[in-house]
Amino acid sequence: MTIDEWLDEHNQQYFSWLEGLRGMDRAAFFQPVSEGKWSPAAIVMHMAAWDHYTLDKRIPHISEGVKLEKNPDFQKFNEQAWKKADSGLSQSDIIDEARNERELLMETVRTMDKDKLNAGFSIGDESLTLKGYITDFAWHDQHHMKQIN
Repeated sequence: MTIDEWLDEHNQQYFSWLEGLRGMDRAAFFQPVSEGKWSPAAIVMHMAAWDHYTLDKRIPHISEGVKLEKNPDFQKFNEQAWKKADSGLSQSDIIDEARNERELLMETVRTMDKDKLNAGFSIGDESLTLKGYITDFAWHDQHHMKQIN
């Protein structure tokens, strides 16, 4: 997937999916999708949290050859998203937050210098480019969208 495909087609699908969740029954939105799984609310908040993390902790620090800190402890990070989703926010608040975080990420990527998008960097032992890091969001999004659908 190219960065343009991620910016356009993929995120149009993502936003359409988010908007569709507005019509989901409120009780279903806050109930686990299956035994031992998260609720749609927690999944959406998790997706928003990763967009925010990318904007705050990744993109500002990326440059050619930089070695970034490893990803946060997934369990703790995900628990924070789950707690936020279960903190009394409304269904619309959660969807709006996910949409806003993605729009900020898209705008940042859209206005970014192309050299930065192609910069090679590493996270732990993994080498990648910012373009690859961003387009990997499509897989992550699809995975969670299928969980809820």
